[in-house]
Amino acid sequence: MTLVLNHPQPLNGNNMIRYITVILLVCFAFAKANSSTFQSYERHVVEQGDTMYMLTNKYNVTAEQLMELNPDLKLGLKSGATLLIPKSMSAITNRPIEEYETHKVKRKETLYSLSREYGVTELDIKEANKELYSSPLRKGDRIKIPVFKNVAQPEKPIVIDIIPGVTDIVKVSEAKVEVKKGQYRVKKSEGKYRVAVNNNITMAQLEAWNPDLGELDEGMIVNVVNPKDMAASTENISKLRYISYEVEPKMTMYSLEKMSGLKADSLIAINPALKDGVKKGMTIKIPYRGLNEKEAPELWNSTAKYARLVDSLKNFKNQRIAVMLPLSISGVSSDEYGDQLKKSNIMRIATDFYSGMMIARDSAKTLGVNVQFDVFDTGNSESATLKIVRDNNFKNYNSVIGPLLAKNVVAVAKELKDDDIPVISPLTNTSVRLYKNLFQARPDEQFLMNRLKNYLVGFSKNKNVIIVTDNKNPQFKDEFAPLFPNAKILYPDKNNYISSYKYTSALSKEMDNVVIMAVDQVGFITDAVSNYAAKARTHNITMVGMDDYDDMNVNNMGLAAVNYTYPKMNRNTSSENVFATHYFAKHGITPSNYATRGFDVTMDVILRQASADNLYESAVRNGKTIMVENSFEYNKRFLAGFYNEACYILRFQPDLSIEEVSIYGE
Repeated sequence: MTLVLNHPQPLNGNNMIRYITVILLVCFAFAKANSSTFQSYERHVVEQGDTMYMLTNKYNVTAEQLMELNPDLKLGLKSGATLLIPKSMSAITNRPIEEYETHKVKRKETLYSLSREYGVTELDIKEANKELYSSPLRKGDRIKIPVFKNVAQPEKPIVIDIIPGVTDIVKVSEAKVEVKKGQYRVKKSEGKYRVAVNNNITMAQLEAWNPDLGELDEGMIVNVVNPKDMAASTENISKLRYISYEVEPKMTMYSLEKMSGLKADSLIAINPALKDGVKKGMTIKIPYRGLNEKEAPELWNSTAKYARLVDSLKNFKNQRIAVMLPLSISGVSSDEYGDQLKKSNIMRIATDFYSGMMIARDSAKTLGVNVQFDVFDTGNSESATLKIVRDNNFKNYNSVIGPLLAKNVVAVAKELKDDDIPVISPLTNTSVRLYKNLFQARPDEQFLMNRLKNYLVGFSKNKNVIIVTDNKNPQFKDEFAPLFPNAKILYPDKNNYISSYKYTSALSKEMDNVVIMAVDQVGFITDAVSNYAAKARTHNITMVGMDDYDDMNVNNMGLAAVNYTYPKMNRNTSSENVFATHYFAKHGITPSNYATRGFDVTMDVILRQASADNLYESAVRNGKTIMVENSFEYNKRFLAGFYNEACYILRFQPDLSIEEVSIYGE
């Protein structure tokens, strides 16, 4: 990563590290792709339906490791091809040690990350630093990393019966019993304390879940999750009713997870054949959720409308992305930066956004896609932004993410349009016609309006439609009134007020009611929500608007009572999603919306560039993608740039949660 300020000269190495540490409160280190360490291998014959994502999960390896052993993978997976798979790196390397490297432990580094960085195993590091068997790594520790001679060591062959009467020789280090979910295999020299720490449990829990547990020996299998909880989980799955489903072409485990609402391990528990991957034409059991079998295929097939880019990666060339953010660190000492962050909202947004970008970069690396960020500090200044572009050579960048402000990002796109360098506007949109190389990642308000209108046309059939309007913004009402000629339109009186009687008398007890809020004034909104929520027990009401009203302090109980529905560029996700979990592990806090946005925008750009020759081709070919909270579907407009035309229709639920509304026929 390179950090460049709003002047042409980059910071020197020490200052750069100091500033990035202050900005992100954590140091991210690129992993060294050092795979010279000797390993034994197994073979995998590629079958139809296999994907890189499935292989990396099945064999617990990275895409980078697979491609280093199998260079032809850069051309894609081919049925019938035989791949070399590196075996587990958990054992001690059985080779002479040539020398030791000294490593100073940085914040957040673990034995696992160091083993990946240096191409050795965790036990190799522990053997070289015996104190690590009893004490955890600490920031600032200086430890020894062994460097092994590249000499192969013979392994003891074990004869395994494959078919009665036929034997095969398989070279393995040792025969192991399968470790089930919720269990853990004890490693050499591990005691109860170390096992408990490694699995985030207490010694008391470990002993309670393993009643007859004595002294631990290497290879022992112990419970690290309450067996009763595991049994209850299995029982809940077994109580589900199922329908049969034939897997469609190009479906993946991710598709099945989205379709069924179950995680991969639960799907495999129900369908053991999925252990070998998702294959076209196979019949699996899917939990019944109130749909009959005739309806199910229509719902399932809708998943094919979203591109699953991790399954179609083909361009593994190193990517170089220019990042232009108003970090405003020029001339600010590390001690002062914390105070500046408290005062400047734009600096906090930029810092959060970049922290999410770095998680995306690290995630891409595990898929075999190496990305270099060159970070330019725009200082939130248009003149400084233009100076950066003019003083640096941007021709070698795959794309530019940022700046954040609309006027600045338009200026950058104008400067780079003749070189066809894609520029992504991540947070803001503009009414100015986009240059041909500008990608507007934030859907504009008119698109959100149109998407809501399209949804309402189908949803409101045979229902009593009520449109609430005001005297100040009649054009808002005009967006909806032509679509519903029989709608009841509630106009305010001369004092711009609508009475409770007028609100409630428009309702129908016999029909479902759809109330469209064609207003943006707080008074109308709170009055309407209050009046209609009071009638929710006796009337079926769905209220629809253009805003989430989050900044208006509207009562969420009332919004839930009227099933409030609205369009938004991003959806709400659980704090337990993979990104949030990884982010918390790195930073010790849950990610903000801006951090998640940084991850989503960046991961989408990286994967699109890795699944096509360039971002332009991917935007045309791959269509819609879904990330953690945001989705992206870039469409090029005539004589203009690319606009993101993807969003969500969201609805308040009775438990105050907010769920995505399924839109069929999109």
